[in-house]
Amino acid sequence: MSVDTTRSDETVHDDFYAELADNHYSPLWQLMGNLGPEAKTTLVPHIWRYEQARRLMVEAGEIVPLEDALRRVLGFRNPGCLPHQRTGATDTLWSALQLVLPGEIAPTHRHTPSALRFIVEGDGAYTVVNGQRVPMDEGDFLLTPNGHWHEHGHTGEGPMIWLDGLDSPLMSRLNQYIIEEDPECQEVDAPLPAAYGNGLFAKPWGEPEKVEQPLVYKLADALETIEYLRTREGDPFDDIIVEYRNPITGGPVMTTIGAYLQLIRPGVDTRAHRHTHSTVYHVVHGSGYSIVDGRRIDWTKGDTIAIPLWYEHSHHNPTGEDAILFSYTDKPAIDALGIGRIRPSE
Repeated sequence: MSVDTTRSDETVHDDFYAELADNHYSPLWQLMGNLGPEAKTTLVPHIWRYEQARRLMVEAGEIVPLEDALRRVLGFRNPGCLPHQRTGATDTLWSALQLVLPGEIAPTHRHTPSALRFIVEGDGAYTVVNGQRVPMDEGDFLLTPNGHWHEHGHTGEGPMIWLDGLDSPLMSRLNQYIIEEDPECQEVDAPLPAAYGNGLFAKPWGEPEKVEQPLVYKLADALETIEYLRTREGDPFDDIIVEYRNPITGGPVMTTIGAYLQLIRPGVDTRAHRHTHSTVYHVVHGSGYSIVDGRRIDWTKGDTIAIPLWYEHSHHNPTGEDAILFSYTDKPAIDALGIGRIRPSE
């Protein structure tokens, strides 16, 4: 198009950009200003105190019938979430507490997000995942792989509370968050033998099993491994840490989520670092503090802490007892995209 020289430069400028907008063009030179050599997020480090969260969760049990809620869940919404942004503890990870009371059954459904559960409090509950019924005990780490039918029930006494972790914010950003409900409870299959589920034996014919990996990891097993490693030189950033693994693949427990249990030994100060994956921590035992972006965050048993991507952080245990942290992260997804970076602090 020819430029009308009778118009002022300002008019030409305004008309040009108005035509771009009217015809759905987006000039790249206007989009580059917020980009740079380091990853950024609007989300911020934050801690949710279990004392408060538990009180609100129990109150929800008194106010909200499970048949109205389907899942009685309180999501941890990062204070840096934008008004239109789906709730998440980080840009890619959902974190929440879920409550099931005695006699209740959270009905069957399945969804595209992958999910994990870390049992915080209670006993006598169970989950059924693709026909496999798995008891829930305090400290257990359980998986609900994406696309697997699942329901939760409680036959014991007192409240059953666990930490939920999902990659639902990631699925939402990809416009792939899909959920299906089923009003009927699942038929429970014969228990999968542990050695079979752990990949020591395989069925070399026909269709694969409905569940192809372990669904539960016991806290006692992880603590036994940590105790074996206690006297070794620890990781400079995490002290004594073990990763939960999928024994079938040898990789992380899920395609998009990795999970860990770590010991911060008494008197240990870990080295500060930052990375392009984000992490949610849950305090299993003990107390201590983390320095995140120069801010001290004190934590104790039951608390949950979100550290979004690229925030410098370190962990410290000034007490005389062990501090045990469970954590999950989007590192498998970030690494699969080829954008994983870790930078130790000087």
